[in-house]
Amino acid sequence: MSQVGEVAGPNYFVLREAPSVESETAAETGYMEIEDWNATAGFEDWGRGRLAQQRPQGLIEIAAVPYGGYAGGPDEYSDSNVPLMSKRLKATVEAAGVDNLNFHPVTLRNTETGETYDYFAFNLVGLVDSVDVGKSNITSHDGDFIGDSAISDLEVDEDAARGLMMFRLKQKFSVILVHRRIKEAIERADIPSVKFIDPGDFMAL
Repeated sequence: MSQVGEVAGPNYFVLREAPSVESETAAETGYMEIEDWNATAGFEDWGRGRLAQQRPQGLIEIAAVPYGGYAGGPDEYSDSNVPLMSKRLKATVEAAGVDNLNFHPVTLRNTETGETYDYFAFNLVGLVDSVDVGKSNITSHDGDFIGDSAISDLEVDEDAARGLMMFRLKQKFSVILVHRRIKEAIERADIPSVKFIDPGDFMAL
């Protein structure tokens, strides 16, 4: 039974993208694609949970291409070839207590209107072995359980997280976990480009 003041359920959640292309109205309103795969050298190791050794040179501009008549701005979070967050999302997570992020300013440019948006590439310096292997379903593609493991029914060893507010999973670099405190701060800021998944409902191949 929970004690007074405790919150039932997990304290860590999987942070995922909620891109405009997957929205229920995308067919009617279109979507925007951030072409972070094109001419963005220097970010090759920014998504591995450690202090990046590669650095971009100079000003970085990335094309943001609207499709289907899309008239909105870019998604505020993307953890793809270049991990990106908007200025608003950056301010929100920092104010909520995340202090293990390094940033590089990036300009996104709308290829139709020429409008520019101030964004930040982020290097999340936190790689944690926090899978409770006795309660999770995890297999390794190459036997070392580092970086590219397949995971389902994830159970987080919260003690192993050592109180970090945000970190990448050692067994699967693409999985970012955030503390409930960060989840609630983002929800209060009403940032639509992210979603949070209960670890027990999460699957990544």
